[in-house]
Amino acid sequence: MDFRQLRYALSVAKERSFTKAAKRLNISQSAVSEQVKLLEEEIGFELFLRTAGGIQSTDRGSTFLYESERVMGDLLSLSDTARRLRGALSDTLTVGMGSGMAQMFIPKMFADLKHDLPGVRLDIVTAPTKNIFNELHEEKIDAGIAIESDPDRLPAGLIFDRLIDAEMALITHPRHALARSKQPVDIGRLLAEPFIMSELTVGYGQVVFSLFTDLGIRPNILAVVDNIETIKMIVQSAGGIAIVPRACAENEVALGLLKALSIAPARNVAFSLFRRREPLSRRKEAALLKLREMLRTAP
Repeated sequence: MDFRQLRYALSVAKERSFTKAAKRLNISQSAVSEQVKLLEEEIGFELFLRTAGGIQSTDRGSTFLYESERVMGDLLSLSDTARRLRGALSDTLTVGMGSGMAQMFIPKMFADLKHDLPGVRLDIVTAPTKNIFNELHEEKIDAGIAIESDPDRLPAGLIFDRLIDAEMALITHPRHALARSKQPVDIGRLLAEPFIMSELTVGYGQVVFSLFTDLGIRPNILAVVDNIETIKMIVQSAGGIAIVPRACAENEVALGLLKALSIAPARNVAFSLFRRREPLSRRKEAALLKLREMLRTAP
């Protein structure tokens, strides 16, 4: 048996489907089935039964897979040991986040990184929410910070821990007529305004779109872009208005480049730390746990 066979079998157990496991692993279903069959032939018993509700682990299969997950964690930890023995200075934890989240999370992450995450190098990848989910699924990153949205749109095999809640606010050019408003701006008043939107089916773009659809109306979408930084630049150039997490625009508001206004109905979004279900090495798991604690106290 080898590491790959165990990994494929664990994916089948967690997805309860060979088809879903293959999609998660980004390989063909036949390759998953073949490797699981070879593993079953080697260990001498079946791991799975096909039932009306999907794939189910046999009694012996459940025990074997439980031990397999522990062994995989140990094997991953051996990689850490090898790195230290050959003189590698640090482990690398790769984290994805949206561009507009830097104002919220980067200061806390790097306040005292050497103390908070000793022996760990952070690689930070900036990407839209959909890309973060894809790169987690394809094992290109270890974790990702993104906004919770519809659970049905979360790819199979990903889990999350909530970090903080953030208020959504309307951002405008400082000389826009709406900028003079002293009260929360009613969403219904914005139908004629040109809106700059983000991804409409996931992340905060979906949250913003639902603000309108919940009222039975549709926004006047001028442009759809894939990151908050571009949205803010368009609004700064008086190209339209947008709704974003207030904390993502605090720097521009402080500099007088944007105006941020409360909206009615009010809406908060939750930022969470997403990861795969499979365990990382012990050192990475410890680093990820510490990172989660750091981010939960982010301003």
